[in-house]
Amino acid sequence: MTTSAAQGRIARPTSPFAGRAIVLILAIGQLVSNLMFTLWSPNDLQSGTQFSPLIPPGPMFSIWGAIITVSVLWAILQVRPSAQQAGLRDRLVVPLGIVYATFALWLAAASLGQQSPLTLVVFIVMVGAHFVAWRRITAARDEIAQWKPVDRVVLYVSQGLYAGWTSMAFFVNIATVVQGAGSPIDGGWGTTWQLLVVAAAAGAAIAFVLASGGSAWYAVASCYALVGVAISSSGGGYPVLAIAAAVGVVLVLASTIVVRAATARRTRAATAL
Repeated sequence: MTTSAAQGRIARPTSPFAGRAIVLILAIGQLVSNLMFTLWSPNDLQSGTQFSPLIPPGPMFSIWGAIITVSVLWAILQVRPSAQQAGLRDRLVVPLGIVYATFALWLAAASLGQQSPLTLVVFIVMVGAHFVAWRRITAARDEIAQWKPVDRVVLYVSQGLYAGWTSMAFFVNIATVVQGAGSPIDGGWGTTWQLLVVAAAAGAAIAFVLASGGSAWYAVASCYALVGVAISSSGGGYPVLAIAAAVGVVLVLASTIVVRAATARRTRAATAL
């Protein structure tokens, strides 16, 4: 009994490092999977209005470089000896590990065809993991405030950009799958279903704003994606879709301002007490 207890005490300090090491491997794996997709995928990823009115222009997808870089940086920071304290860092291991793993799975699914329904299944898991991560981050604001500035900044930037871009990309992916299934993009029905996709994207963005406590970085990335939608739809001759995306941007920014203001008021009230 004594030996087992002693072994348990020895194992516990190493388990956080093991989980974080796995997350680091998965984060770096994003670079590897992206390279493998570029070299060997039989299908290229399409972008811009020539493919779909709701897909942002190709150059805007360069944001993936920043997203992957900062996610790898976050994972590296978590395996430092000085960051081995238990807490939020360990509660993020599972959701962020899922996010980084599903990035590779999404590329694998997309290699079968960008309009494959399998891409949606992967995106559902990824966006769900992002939502869980943000709920945990928001609930641990006091703990995060005690971290070193570099950890705080990298956490908020990495999770804001990643969740902001992918939560909007999920709905863009829905549009490509629906379009690939034969739904028209012109006419009354074509306009209607695409408007519903844009509205759902804006609604999801507002839900993330609430869950993240008004993350400015989430707002930046999600609005960036919606602006891309507006650019493509406008350039393709779909002004109604462009206006809807612009309205979505306004709603996301407004909700972010409101949530941040409410949070600031609660903080001041708590401090005064």
